[in-house]
Amino acid sequence: MRPVPEPPPMSTRALLACLVLAAVASVFLWQTVWLYPFRLLVTLMHESGHALTAWAVGSHVGSVTISPATGGLTYHSLTGSLWKELLIASGGYVGSSVAGALLLVAAGRMRSGRLLLWGLVAWMVGVAVLWVPLLPPDPGASHALATGSSRSDGLFTLGFIAGMGALLGLVAWKGPVWLRRGLIVWIAALSCLLALQDIKGLFGYGLEVGVSDAHAMAQLTYLPAPLWAAVWMAVSLAAMWLGLRSIIRRRRMVASRSPMARLSFR
Repeated sequence: MRPVPEPPPMSTRALLACLVLAAVASVFLWQTVWLYPFRLLVTLMHESGHALTAWAVGSHVGSVTISPATGGLTYHSLTGSLWKELLIASGGYVGSSVAGALLLVAAGRMRSGRLLLWGLVAWMVGVAVLWVPLLPPDPGASHALATGSSRSDGLFTLGFIAGMGALLGLVAWKGPVWLRRGLIVWIAALSCLLALQDIKGLFGYGLEVGVSDAHAMAQLTYLPAPLWAAVWMAVSLAAMWLGLRSIIRRRRMVASRSPMARLSFR
């Protein structure tokens, strides 16, 4: 039986088309049902960033949940260290932006996208097993108002992970190559762009309600919350740019090594 040849990398034109489509969607379809599941996915990335950072600095993670209103909460034990608390508070926006940038880099190198999709499924299952309880702690009135959180968010989070995981797994298992590749680039781009949208939203309401990540940073450092929102915005833009630059540089290297490329120059 002859082995199935490995598909060539995604073309630059197709990659750019997916990126442009994601950018347009993030601007014009921000509050629509079409982006709703991806906003939840990015929120899960955000909360996973908090949880992973807390775990890395030795804090105990009590729970990770997302809400139907696309908000999220992560409970962890206090570390007693200012620097550790600063890292944990920044882990959400920085983590989701870095995750998107890494996905962009991987998308530029992928052949079929199957392993990347299974990797996303494994990440969601890991979050569910380690940190999502059936009945999370009571979020309190202020957090409930700001994030739309409630004690039923554990079931909602598990249901979302099961549904999205099943969808990504089905595409990885049976989906055509073009669909797997396109979905990876779509998720990668949106994870960067929606993180930017969320940070931009802080300037609209998240800095006044007193329960945002930026407000937590302000309480820890006595520096204004808008400053931290601006810092996260800059980090997110830098991460996205580095991811795109990595793709462009790799495509140029591949083109320079191609025999056809060498023949085209004199």
